[in-house]
Amino acid sequence: MQGRFRRTQHLLNALPVLEASVRLGSFTKAGEHLGLSQPAVSRHIANLEDQLGVQLFARKHNKLTVTRQGRDLANAVNLGLSHIDAAIRKTAGTAGTGGLRLACTQSFANCWLLPRFSSLRHAMGDVQVSLAVSHWLDDIDPDSVDMIAHWRPQGWAGWPRRQLFEEVTFPVCSQEYLDRNPALQNASEDPSVLIRPDLLHYEERAMEFAGWPEWFAASGIGYTAPDQVFRYPSYQFMLQAAADGAGVALAWQHLAADKVDSGELVQIGRGLHRNGAGYFLEYRDTGSTARFQQRLLDWFVAEAGR
Repeated sequence: MQGRFRRTQHLLNALPVLEASVRLGSFTKAGEHLGLSQPAVSRHIANLEDQLGVQLFARKHNKLTVTRQGRDLANAVNLGLSHIDAAIRKTAGTAGTGGLRLACTQSFANCWLLPRFSSLRHAMGDVQVSLAVSHWLDDIDPDSVDMIAHWRPQGWAGWPRRQLFEEVTFPVCSQEYLDRNPALQNASEDPSVLIRPDLLHYEERAMEFAGWPEWFAASGIGYTAPDQVFRYPSYQFMLQAAADGAGVALAWQHLAADKVDSGELVQIGRGLHRNGAGYFLEYRDTGSTARFQQRLLDWFVAEAGR
């Protein structure tokens, strides 16, 4: 039996993009609001139009005008998301009941926290630590958690924060891929050898952290990703593709360190350091869980220092 909402499920990523684009009247403003690049917004809208078989925006002389179908659908999405948000807030209730609730991204949970979670449980003793994991932290209500691990230097919830890692990015590939492409051994001296069709890309959000254009720019090389390049929707999927020999990925040091240490990935270029950027732990300093937070904060700082 087919699920009741089967037709809707594969559109869930694009529908909020449509709603923001119509409400804000601009793909660029929608991207800034959602933390997406303008080309990513355009791709979401184009894919949605293809799936539905209707034009949601009229395009004339580089000017976009929402169609009646586009506005009707955006209004329905706005209404639906408002109801869902209210239900989530009601269900989540308040943070700080029965232990600590930590929010983080899927990438951080899978690439860094998962191998260390047994150590975390041991350090916290009888204090329950539950996780609120999402692809993007915008999807998590700060009122429902006690601590947030994130990459935003300006903070996420306006709470006190500690930096765990500096942002250091460098190219990685598998040893097998490097053996097939020996010229990449010179990437530290000549980064231009990395400009190749099988350069791997992540669906990064605009101006959040360094991507390939910033990494190449640090060596004085201009680079723009092709319009039709495949972008991995999950960071750990991209790292796994690099480990499988599919190409070269740009790795964040703290998320790729375990794979590099094990030999699953090989660093083949210089690291780009961005002062002030990195990963942070933001925490409440009030409430019933405050007495537990220092213990978890101390564990994070100690593990990050390793």
